[in-house]
This record gives sequence, structure tokens and C-alpha cells, in this order.
Amino acid sequence: MYYKLMIRYCIITILTILTSIVTSYGQNEERNCNCPENIMAGTTEESKPDTTFHFSNGKTIILCGYKNPDSNPITFSEFILSVCEQDTIIDFWGAMLTCRLKVHNDTLFVDDLRNLPTGENLKYQETVWSTEKIYFNEQRIVRQCAVNRQIRKYDQSEINTALREYEMAKFGLDDNKMEIATKLFMATISGDKKARQYFKEFATKFGTLDGAFAEEYKDLTSMLELWDDKK
Repeated sequence: MYYKLMIRYCIITILTILTSIVTSYGQNEERNCNCPENIMAGTTEESKPDTTFHFSNGKTIILCGYKNPDSNPITFSEFILSVCEQDTIIDFWGAMLTCRLKVHNDTLFVDDLRNLPTGENLKYQETVWSTEKIYFNEQRIVRQCAVNRQIRKYDQSEINTALREYEMAKFGLDDNKMEIATKLFMATISGDKKARQYFKEFATKFGTLDGAFAEEYKDLTSMLELWDDKK
């Protein structure tokens, strides 16, 4: 009887020690999952990630940066992604971008959201412009980016509206002119050649593009290049 009690006591002691070790390791791993130091996203070695994304291979990707207030579903801007406990940063997404992230089937999806006139009567609405897929091939990070080919295209009547607004607009740059540029962009990716010609002419049609207007037009031009490149 004495020996049985001693054996039972030893087993309980061993199990307690093992549980303590596992628990301690898990806590250390969680504590060490901090943001890598990065000036662009304003993080330090002590910064905690805003969001974590877990994968079946045991890896965790962390997001460090800024959550957009009042966004529903939650979106982020000016952030970095990194693998937990690794100094290497996967990439940085700037302040001008608005992104929505989710994990599905062991893949992290990063949707690039843009405010585009894709709604009824060409109203502006939040639209998925492109999606990047990030996943692991064994221990290696794989990234694939694709433009949203399902984005709503303009019908002929909407294309004609964009063309007519451009043709009737007077000289001078303002917010309304930039809305015309965006509609010409949408008409262009909808397949209209005249809209593409007008979009290219826009750079000099209403005056010298500078400041925020130049940045907005440059962004639309980059988006069109990406659209053409990914065909």
C-alpha cells in the first residue's frame, strides 16, 4: 500500500511539473509576441499587436498599427504585418490605404478598400479594389495579389454620363473635377476607349495638377496600370 501511494505521488508530481513547464512556455511565447520596431507604423519593441491571426502550422501573423475608429467591419490603415517572434516585416500598408483583414482556410486575406462611384446613380461607396492572399508554404510566407475583376462595371448609359461630364466641364481644378476623373477611370476599366483617352488627357485638360489633386490622379493612374497588368 505504501509503495502504491508513493508511485501515485510521484506521478502527480511529474504531471504537475510538466503542466507548469508547458504553461510557462505558453506564457513566455505570448509575452514575446510583440511588434517589431518600425518608424512607419509607430511601433517599438514593447508595442503589443492590435490583432493576431493564427495558422494551423502554429505560426501567428500579427498586425501592428492603427484601427480606423467607428469602422464596421473593422478596418486598418498605416500598419505592418509580421510573423510573431520574427524581426522580418512582411510589409507596410500606408496611411492612405484602408484595409479589411480576415483569415479563411489558413489564408490571410487583405482587402484594399477604395471609395469609388460604383453605387446606384454613380454614388460613391466602399469597394474592394484588390485582395492580397498571405499564407504559409511549410514555413515560407507566400503572397499573391489580385485585382477585383468582379467590381461593378458601367453600362453604356453610365459611360455616356462620365464622358458628357468631362466634355462639359470648364477649365480649373476642384473636387468636382476629380470626381469626373474617377468616373472616367471607372468607364475606362469598363472597356470604353474614349473614356481611356479622356482619362489620359485629364492630366493637362483643366490646369496643372499639384498637391492632393496630383496625388489622387497618380493613384488612379497606378490603379489603371495594375488593372491592365493583371489582365
